[in-house]
Amino acid sequence: MVISLIEQSEHLVKADKLLYALREVTATVDSIPLIASSVMSKKIAAGANKILLDVAVGQGAFMKSLEEAEHLSETMVSLGREVGRETIAVITDMSQPLGRAIGNRLEIFEAIEIMQGKGHADITEFICGLAEILLNLTGVESSSDKIRQHLVEGVALSKFEELIEAQGGDLDDLYRKSAAAYVTEVLADEEGYISELPALAFGKYAMKLGAGRTTKADTLNYETGIVFEKKWGFCQSK
Repeated sequence: MVISLIEQSEHLVKADKLLYALREVTATVDSIPLIASSVMSKKIAAGANKILLDVAVGQGAFMKSLEEAEHLSETMVSLGREVGRETIAVITDMSQPLGRAIGNRLEIFEAIEIMQGKGHADITEFICGLAEILLNLTGVESSSDKIRQHLVEGVALSKFEELIEAQGGDLDDLYRKSAAAYVTEVLADEEGYISELPALAFGKYAMKLGAGRTTKADTLNYETGIVFEKKWGFCQSK
């Protein structure tokens, strides 16, 4: 199996960048037809003949309601099928952060933990479910249990390390500890159940810490971010 990490270049859907700039100044960034055409144009132009789309819905996503997410999903699936690309869309709840970490290096650490078979049950189940759909889409019979076994046995992590080395990455840098200047624990002042973990609000907090940009001129801090020990529905002690 071949795997790679790629990004948009000046040779791929060159008009998309210009169209996005127009969307920003015409208040159409959240236009479903324009989002769908932007997403699908890159995948179709790159030559993908099997496409799995993860469509987020909730506070931390462009689509705030399930109805909007379903509309976007149906539009993108239709676009894919019209040009002969087998396309499946999965709708994901983004009302709270998907994993336990927000931030560039922190999210990499969490991804490595998952590929070591040490990830939290909810995010691991989600990833294995997506992987099962993707493999079956390409004609490879598999199950989420078998995929989870690949995580536990280190097969997935080994393949990821191959990917990093093949694209000129540094494995020593991948595994180095965070160089964050400060680490602050925020503790609960009373016992109870966590009823909300707003993704948008915490995303904005992380951005203020330097994990994201508010303008193109901003410099990213790859070490900073937020890690959650508990999520919705968990009981929290003092």
